[in-house]
Amino acid sequence: MILLFCAPFKTKIENMKKYTNLFITAVCLVLFAGCSANRVVQYQSETESTSSIKVKPSTKLRDVVVTLDGNLVWEKRRKVKSLTIQNVPAGNHELRVTSASWVYKDEINHTGNIEVKGKGETKTELVSVPPYSMGYWIYNGLVYVVIMSAYFL
Repeated sequence: MILLFCAPFKTKIENMKKYTNLFITAVCLVLFAGCSANRVVQYQSETESTSSIKVKPSTKLRDVVVTLDGNLVWEKRRKVKSLTIQNVPAGNHELRVTSASWVYKDEINHTGNIEVKGKGETKTELVSVPPYSMGYWIYNGLVYVVIMSAYFL
């Protein structure tokens, strides 16, 4: 008789554990995933006779530094899907994109000369991104194992 009375509570407790594990998994995925975005920066405040330069990597970039004519334009740890530099004056400019993140197999050191006419056009500079490093895959594997072990406990 007592076993019949306790059986429904045991199922509820098991269901609660299951939903708690699912919640923990969802929170971990949100924390570790991170989002990349299309970033926009201003090169100068003057807007007359200017153009834009769009830096477009082959995949999202992490820990990237961008300089234009030796002036620092972007240096943040955020993920970048593309970076648009607005209000670039007319002329020939040297664009430099670098990243020494542990995530990539090789360092990124891209240099390009871009000529803008100052008529409001947007020039695009494509940046090749190397494949992920072995450390990146080991880290992701360990994160996956930890999350799954929390789920099955």
